[in-house]
Amino acid sequence: MRRVIDADGFEAKFAADPDPWNYAASPFEAWKRDVLLKACGDRHFGRGLELACANGETTRRLATICRCLLAVDASATALEAAQHRNAGNARVNFRHALLPRDMPKGPFDLIVASEILYYLKPRDLAALLPKLHAALAPGGRIVFLHHVLDFDDAAIRPALAVATADRWFAAVAPRRVALQTARFRVTAYEKPRQG
Repeated sequence: MRRVIDADGFEAKFAADPDPWNYAASPFEAWKRDVLLKACGDRHFGRGLELACANGETTRRLATICRCLLAVDASATALEAAQHRNAGNARVNFRHALLPRDMPKGPFDLIVASEILYYLKPRDLAALLPKLHAALAPGGRIVFLHHVLDFDDAAIRPALAVATADRWFAAVAPRRVALQTARFRVTAYEKPRQG
């Protein structure tokens, strides 16, 4: 039986445990972060955007490749933990955002959407994808990393959410990275430069 989690559910989860998925100590989570960073490429970016930053573990790594990074999340408690974890890094700003309604407009040279798409209702995912594309600067890169195995609190089956995003972005931007593991998929697209 599915027990779909929403923004209030994530707030309760982070209030009960500031690191509910053991991002800080799990070797698997560290490996996923390494895979994600590799998919970002070997360049440095001007403006970066991280969706669903959770408690800021990935934010710390992304801040090393972005001159200015905006990290957003729907949980105020997660944002507080992320700010604490990234204290002293003036390049990182945090903002409360409920997607797709509060999607920042950009332009961003790098957008990272990791483990968020399958928590959106189908119509919200459909609304978010064009907003992501619109917020991406010409020549910018967007990186998706999401699980593909089913779990109970997703609003959309993970494999379907991943396939939906891949199909949408493949129609508008060249794919630069694609890696499928037994548990997750990572893809990166670059928006064509105009003119």
